[in-house]
Amino acid sequence: MLRWLPLILIPLLASAEDRWIEIRSGPSQVFSNAGDRPAREVLNELEQVRYLVGAALGKEDLKSTWPFRVLVFKAAQQTAPVIPALARDTYAAALVANTPIRPKWLREYVRILIEANSGRMPEAIESGMEEFYSTAQANGTKVTLGAPPPGAASNLDWARIDLLATSPEYAGRLRVLLYNLERGADREPAFRDAFMKTAAEIDRQAAALLQSGNFPTVTVGGRPLNPQRDFTPQPAERMPVSIALADVRLAGGEDARREYQPLVSSAPAEAHEGLGLIALREKREDQAREEFAAAIEAGSKSAGAWVHSALLDPDPVKARAALQQAAELNTSWAEPYAALADIETDPSRKLQWFKTAASLDPRNAAYWVGAAELYQSHNEYPEAAKAWAAAEDASVDEAERERIRAARRDIEAHRLEYEAAERKRLEDERQRDLERVKDAALAEVRAAEDRANRAHPLANPNIKIVPMEIPDAPAGKVKGKISQIDCVGRVVRLTVRTPDGKVVRLLISDAQNLAVLGGGELSLKCGAAPPARTVSIEYQPKANAKLGTAGEVVTVTCE
Repeated sequence: MLRWLPLILIPLLASAEDRWIEIRSGPSQVFSNAGDRPAREVLNELEQVRYLVGAALGKEDLKSTWPFRVLVFKAAQQTAPVIPALARDTYAAALVANTPIRPKWLREYVRILIEANSGRMPEAIESGMEEFYSTAQANGTKVTLGAPPPGAASNLDWARIDLLATSPEYAGRLRVLLYNLERGADREPAFRDAFMKTAAEIDRQAAALLQSGNFPTVTVGGRPLNPQRDFTPQPAERMPVSIALADVRLAGGEDARREYQPLVSSAPAEAHEGLGLIALREKREDQAREEFAAAIEAGSKSAGAWVHSALLDPDPVKARAALQQAAELNTSWAEPYAALADIETDPSRKLQWFKTAASLDPRNAAYWVGAAELYQSHNEYPEAAKAWAAAEDASVDEAERERIRAARRDIEAHRLEYEAAERKRLEDERQRDLERVKDAALAEVRAAEDRANRAHPLANPNIKIVPMEIPDAPAGKVKGKISQIDCVGRVVRLTVRTPDGKVVRLLISDAQNLAVLGGGELSLKCGAAPPARTVSIEYQPKANAKLGTAGEVVTVTCE
């Protein structure tokens, strides 16, 4: 969590006579007891470097996960320079007025900006960027670049960036290279796209530059600001200065107990957090737990205090609440979400915490690995593949990169196995659905039968069933012309004369339901028949002596 940079400090002097001022711009806050001018110059230098690094990365207004707080002292007897390092809730640092900022100091400042604002790039590229901008010298809006840092004669990484940033041949193309590398492009295509040359060709030119020993500088335009007009000094209150003095001591790796202890009554949250960090550094965890608890009790607004308290708290419920509070206090910090993922038991929520942590700190391979493994456990293979790729891009350890590559290769096999199993599961489910539909339909038929049986009970088995008599098919047939229709009571008697002159009389017992076939209609008006019409009549032979008929008509077909 902390980057300790051991550096021996001369005891800080903060006499009551010191007049401290404060100036802010971007993520930086400068306290100075050396007057306005040195404070303005330091802040201008920081802002110009931030602007130029952002221009190289193709990004405006670079952010920082934590603010920078720099103390500018009026004399070297008060302090030695303190390189920016995380102390409580800020990157604390110290400089001496009217003294050029050392490359080692600026190098750390640039490193912090790159890590907070870009994806992982090859180590040689990032190292070269840090070295190149560590010697920047700002004079108003003009910035001189290209001065060699200590050890430049053997520093190929610095020479490569120096060549690409200062040579007219490559002017403006460094940003293209960094853009490609930041997004995971391989080194060779990235160099070809940016410069139309191989990486090896660029390295040979950089090596020749080193061999020549001639390192010309260039002056470029920086951020268009006027330190006298745009930086407004304000009188600094004593308490923030005292806290900043203690933080700078802590950032330098010194024992800052003497600075924090007097602040326990006046600034308890800050003082207890500082004392907790000292105890944690000395591996006194019980004491650290008490100090962080006291800081929180005092209303600490430092996300770091809440995270440290959570990590030392054995109660997962309290730890989770503390981590969520830390996430609210610093929305740019990934650590609270990663810590929440570590203690989360629900896989879905655990995945969400890792995804958030990775989005806030995409350079952290561990966060991507955690997300990739959870995606894979959820059978979300496309997302798992993306997370493994991001983990590989973020990793700086070759052994870890090889393990990640192996995991990426395994994804395809796992995906195929999963898809085959999923197809079988879906087919089995489809078959089960069909069986359920069949069973439901059969059950409905049986239910309908049951309802019908209840509505119409079966006949008594003891009752004798008499078969229904089905009339025989007509046995008689005659063809001729109807010559006479006689109405005898409710029945009709037809007189049919056959072609050979034979007379046949037939009975119609139900004239209304008589089946008349063929075309037209048959008129059964009593009396003499209308103009003769040939008909074919089928009848059941059944003589009726009283009416003198030979049978009963079944059908009449008119021709």
